[in-house]
This record gives sequence, structure tokens and C-alpha cells, in this order.
Amino acid sequence: MEAVPVMTKDLDKRVERTRRLLMNTLLELMAEQPYNKISVANVCEHSGVARPTFYLHYRSKDDLLKGYIESIFIQFYAQVEDYLTKSTNADPIIAEIMFRQWEEHADDARLLIEAGVEGLILNEFKRYVARIMERYITAHNLPIKDTSLMDYVVDFIAGASFMVIMRWIREGFPMGAEKMGELYASLVRPGLLQLLLSGKI
Repeated sequence: MEAVPVMTKDLDKRVERTRRLLMNTLLELMAEQPYNKISVANVCEHSGVARPTFYLHYRSKDDLLKGYIESIFIQFYAQVEDYLTKSTNADPIIAEIMFRQWEEHADDARLLIEAGVEGLILNEFKRYVARIMERYITAHNLPIKDTSLMDYVVDFIAGASFMVIMRWIREGFPMGAEKMGELYASLVRPGLLQLLLSGKI
């Protein structure tokens, strides 16, 4: 296997540092003022990142926020992949991990709620639910006869996940991630697994 050039590694680190700086700056500004009052110019001014550099990484303020939400889902995906692939009887801990991710980002989760960007969050939910479903189906070689129906399955799971998590955040995380994971798994897991394993779709 060919070694990655040191220059490329250094460049990747700089890119990651810049993106992390921009994300953190946006979250800091969101704690101080309404999201719709924040501009790309504000983010650049407070972060010390030049506007041309900003636009090398993100198209807009929404794109930057979407990048932050995506980073949470990337962490989630990395943590659940082994549980998805080792058995068709998907481990309920997957649901617990989902809630734990948001619990660990509690302050930022509240900022997202206050920002009124539910549509943006829901779209990211849908993308990652689709990715997780595809990984599960591929790993276990499940026959899907009508792939168009999977869009409805993804919407159902993403919508349920989104609504439950948003309520949990709004109410101040009244129950721990473990208990929420158990509740969610008991609601979603049996029917979903039965549908995927039955060959009806």
C-alpha cells in the first residue's frame, strides 16, 4: 500500500482545523444571537478566516451548519457499523448510541432547536438513515424487490427519529440515553426487522 505524502496529511489537517474553527465560531455566534441574524461575514470576522477561504469549504452559512450536523452523524455511523453488520438481529444499542450522540452534544442540540433549522436537520437524518439501511441490507445480502418502497421506509424511520429526538431535546433531556434507546428500539425495531427480513419489499 502506497504511503500518503506528508504534504497531503498536513493539508488534510489544515482543512480539518479550518472547518472545525468555522463550525465552532458559528455555534458560538448562535449562542449569542438568532441564527437568521448571522452572516458569513460575521463568521469570518469572528473566526479570523478570510471569506475566500470560507467559500473554499462551504457554499453558505446553512452549508456550514449542515457540515456540523453531518459530523455528528459520521461519528454515529462509525460507532454503529459493527452492530449493523454482525447480525441481522440489529442490536438495540444502536438506538441508545443515537440518543447518546445528541446527549453528548446537548448544548449545541439546544442551539439547533432554537435556530429553527428543523428542515435542515431532518434532511441529514434522511441521508444517514438511508446510508444505514443500505449498509444493513448489503451486509446481510437481503433481497429488496421494490427499491422504490425503501424511500418510504427511510422517510418513516427518519421522521420518527427526528420527532422523538427533537421532543427529547426541547424537554431538556428528561430521561437518559439508555432509557430513550430502549423505548425507541421497542417502537421501531421489531416491525422494521420483520419487514426487511420478510422479503415483502
